[in-house]
Amino acid sequence: MIAAGGARAPATTLPLAYLAAAALAFVAAAGALPWLAPALAGHYYHPHVLALTHTVTLGFVTMTILGASYQLIPVLMERPITHPRLAAWQLAAYAVGVIGVVAHFAIGGWRGFAWSAAVVVVAALTHVVHAGSIIARARPSFTRTMMLIALGGFALTATFGVLLGLAKVWRPLPTALFPTLHAHVQLAALGWVLPTVLAVAARVYPMFLLAPEATGLAPRVQVAGIAIGVPLTVAGLLGESTVLTVTGALCTAGAVTAHLATILVMVRAGKRPRLDWGLRFVLAGAAYLVPATALGLALAGDIASGPRAALAYGVLLLGGWAALTIVGMMLKIVPFLVWYHVYGPRAGRGRVPTLANLSWARGEATAFALLVPGMGGVALTAALGDVTMLRVAGTGVALGALAFALTLGRVLRHLLPARANDGDVAVTSRLAS
Repeated sequence: MIAAGGARAPATTLPLAYLAAAALAFVAAAGALPWLAPALAGHYYHPHVLALTHTVTLGFVTMTILGASYQLIPVLMERPITHPRLAAWQLAAYAVGVIGVVAHFAIGGWRGFAWSAAVVVVAALTHVVHAGSIIARARPSFTRTMMLIALGGFALTATFGVLLGLAKVWRPLPTALFPTLHAHVQLAALGWVLPTVLAVAARVYPMFLLAPEATGLAPRVQVAGIAIGVPLTVAGLLGESTVLTVTGALCTAGAVTAHLATILVMVRAGKRPRLDWGLRFVLAGAAYLVPATALGLALAGDIASGPRAALAYGVLLLGGWAALTIVGMMLKIVPFLVWYHVYGPRAGRGRVPTLANLSWARGEATAFALLVPGMGGVALTAALGDVTMLRVAGTGVALGALAFALTLGRVLRHLLPARANDGDVAVTSRLAS
């Protein structure tokens, strides 16, 4: 587990606030899946599908990354968070902006969407400047390079998004709608989320798996693949150039392949005797990268086409890879943050629960059994356009998200004063079992 001390100690309440808000967004998005089955079986450019997508991308994925960064940056970069109050205000502004974006997408209110998106962009750029100024002063490393690339991708993604909204209200974009929309999606997934995961995985996965960090060619392939592939993919989509798009997609696929290879090496070399459910979620998310990458390459080369194939790709990438990876990371990070905040100051002075006592294995196992196959079911039924089966798969995901939320809730309840005052290991263990 990630250790922290002195100037590197995480400000636990700040990342916990972000992560709790992100978990609520995930539950809301998953709960909406059964109701949105008819829309998901049609075209992805539908107000309700856009609202759902941004609940996941902005409310769950990005909110998690922002919150986790305020705990991980001091540990990985060995630099303290310089302006924690600014980060707290940023959370409030970002949450208000995301709620506005999702709500106005749902009702098709483009003028309100534009102003809400502007608030999101201000909060996003605040994070980019704040986090970027900390990371830039850190020692050079693969993780530092990837984090800086990710922050640049985040700034461009947010700006791109608000321009798409403003184009609906004031002036049309100089490029066609769907190529521009596709470029925005790829920039978000490949230029922001992917390099963030690669950066964190390089340092955190070895800690979790008790394995050595990757060295040699693999990290360089990942940096080159992202740095070359993402700009080419975005440029190819904007210019409707198949050659550029395919070239960029192949470069990015190379980075993904190198990432998956390093994970496989870590798993084989790891000394952890048994994988907990958090690690199983992370590895399941990595496995979803394989079909997502294959379908992405097929779409880039026009081997696969149409709104259903594109929607299936989005589900595999966001629901299968990103969501499952984040769920796994949350199951690892949240218990640590809660334990560190509540029981850390009392460790060595009295009886306190162990970190394992805070987890709820039964809830985690239930979430895994529902979410992992459920995401694949949603992708498959969305590709087929089958409303009934899509509703069934969506219900499974919704129930899995509920099990995940209940699991986190049992961890977070240790923050309550009555629980914090209970330092008896046996009592705590019975309540958490």
